[in-house]
Amino acid sequence: MSMILRQAARSRMPVRSMGAGFSRLGGVRTIMEPTEIKYTASAKASKGGRAGTVSVASAVAPLSAPIPLALPKSMGGTGEGVNPEQLFSAGYAACYLSALHACARKAGKKIDGAEVEVKTSIGPTEEPGFALVVEMLVKGVNDQSIVDAAHKMCPYSRALKHGIKSTTKLV
Repeated sequence: MSMILRQAARSRMPVRSMGAGFSRLGGVRTIMEPTEIKYTASAKASKGGRAGTVSVASAVAPLSAPIPLALPKSMGGTGEGVNPEQLFSAGYAACYLSALHACARKAGKKIDGAEVEVKTSIGPTEEPGFALVVEMLVKGVNDQSIVDAAHKMCPYSRALKHGIKSTTKLV
């Protein structure tokens, strides 16, 4: 089963934040916001961005050992490290699989052998910049209602569909 989700940021609809939850009023796409923050992840990129390093913070260590990043060969890089699209794919696949299991449990079904593969592609747009295309392959689930329910639960799916609040602060 294959689902293609296009990055919500490509939408030309104006965006308005409405606090917790979301709605679509008068053709305006609104952004979802949590009612309560349960966890905050932190990562720091340095030394060249896509060709530098990234470190993640955890409860065990303030920052992990730097993970080397590299542009893919198809984009002029060495391909000798991970890239943001791979990291996004990993996070989305893990999160969506968790949502699948939760929705299956709620429906009283077992999907013990389920697997999720996320393929994230990047390319230039007509406007300056780049866009992402995400393809998700779900194995071991035969019930479309569980797949649909998982998309409604998974924060990655929801962010791609509805947008996400993002702020930038100079420090």
